[in-house]
Amino acid sequence: MHKTFSQVRQRGAVLITSLVILLILTLLGVSAMSTSSLEEMMAGNLRDQNLSFQAAEAALRDGERYISSWSGEPLATSTGSNNGVFLANTFGDFSYAAYNTSVWGQAAIYGANTSALPLDGVDADPVYLIEEYDFVPKDASYESLIKRKGKFFYRITARGVGASSSAVTMVQATSAIRFK
Repeated sequence: MHKTFSQVRQRGAVLITSLVILLILTLLGVSAMSTSSLEEMMAGNLRDQNLSFQAAEAALRDGERYISSWSGEPLATSTGSNNGVFLANTFGDFSYAAYNTSVWGQAAIYGANTSALPLDGVDADPVYLIEEYDFVPKDASYESLIKRKGKFFYRITARGVGASSSAVTMVQATSAIRFK
């Protein structure tokens, strides 16, 4: 039995239609794979950013613990030679100085002055700087001012790095301690 022209043409249309549907499904699959790869990279970057923030926060708390352990007022210097305490604004405006690697070379390493446990999973140890920020005498007497009796304020700036060196976070806090 011979097939007619219309029967042969219909079988060809089914083949072309199925190939077009297969092509569309392939494009959808490739698109879904690239979307999931992008989401995976975004999640990794978010984890890295969070790790750097946690490292900076740990260094900040370490600096606060170090300040609270002082029994007397350390004399702030421009070089930080006395307990690592720098004079106010030694580094200038931190929005510029924060990116200067020589500034962070002078910083205290997390756990160096306290018994803090080391951090795992970070590319570099977090560091912090302590600057004497202000002094407020305990009263209005001349003696309190001269003998420096009162409350001292220190600015702590901490820098943390995540699992890669591209994730860097800096945080600042002010801590106060009273010396009599």
